[in-house]
Amino acid sequence: MKKQIITAALFLTTTLFMASCGNSESKKENSETEQTVHTEYQCPMKCEGEKTYDKSGQCPVCNMDLEKKEHVHDHGDHEHNH
Repeated sequence: MKKQIITAALFLTTTLFMASCGNSESKKENSETEQTVHTEYQCPMKCEGEKTYDKSGQCPVCNMDLEKKEHVHDHGDHEHNH
């Protein structure tokens, strides 16, 4: 009888452990899908302060090439109204 109880407890513990691992992976996948990368371009000299552009090109003030400035936007911070 003790063997059956120990076996059942071990099986239950293993099952709960496996289930909890699956849930953390699920949360990780959801958090990754809620993030998007938005690329902006900015003058390296910041001639226009923090102004950014959606496309690459040249700064209209100093004519230097705009540099990539990537932002990871986490959609978990807020809700979108669709």
